Amino acid sequence: MFIPGNSFADYLLLGVSFLPLLPALVILVRKLYGQEPFNYLAVICLLCFFQGLLRLVYSAPPQGQYLAGRAISLLLFLFYFLAFRSNLGGKLRYGLNLLMTALLSILCTYWWLKGWEGASPITEMLTDGFLALVVGISLRTIIRNDELGVFRHPLFWIEGGTLFYILLFLLLEGVGEGYRPLATASDTEKRLFLGLADLIRYLSYIAAVFLL
Repeated sequence: MFIPGNSFADYLLLGVSFLPLLPALVILVRKLYGQEPFNYLAVICLLCFFQGLLRLVYSAPPQGQYLAGRAISLLLFLFYFLAFRSNLGGKLRYGLNLLMTALLSILCTYWWLKGWEGASPITEMLTDGFLALVVGISLRTIIRNDELGVFRHPLFWIEGGTLFYILLFLLLEGVGEGYRPLATASDTEKRLFLGLADLIRYLSYIAAVFLL
């Protein structure tokens, strides 16, 4: 929970929490919501905004906090996948769809048996690993199809920013702590780096929107 006067990291996290509203607003103003991957990016940014508020406020009981965080993270996982596969086609896209369906079935079955509350290292590892795999496949396709114009490709910035956040998040926080608020003084440096990772991720999304 954000408490005024705590530290620079608190104010950074507070400011970054509202940053995903900017690319979503630009997508709306420029009427890009009918194009892939911007339609998915708009939803992702709104979900990230609500997720950030949830971590800052944390006014609900723990079970409610974890359950809401689980639902938002599951939706983020789904829309990230839809965005990252937008430049893929044919058998590759079909195969990834099958893997995604199987993974969602495994996740729902696991949470149904173990409970929907609380953090889960196994599910975090599966979702982050799968998204990293899809990003790798998609980035390879982007580079192969347009080596000279890769930095002008919106999906390159979306995927690059997201991959950077995922890797740094796992490095700093460890797998499975995505739903647990960081509220102790010893976590200040981790919260600061996590806020910077979020900042870079959202700046990448903004760059993707303005590059079109």
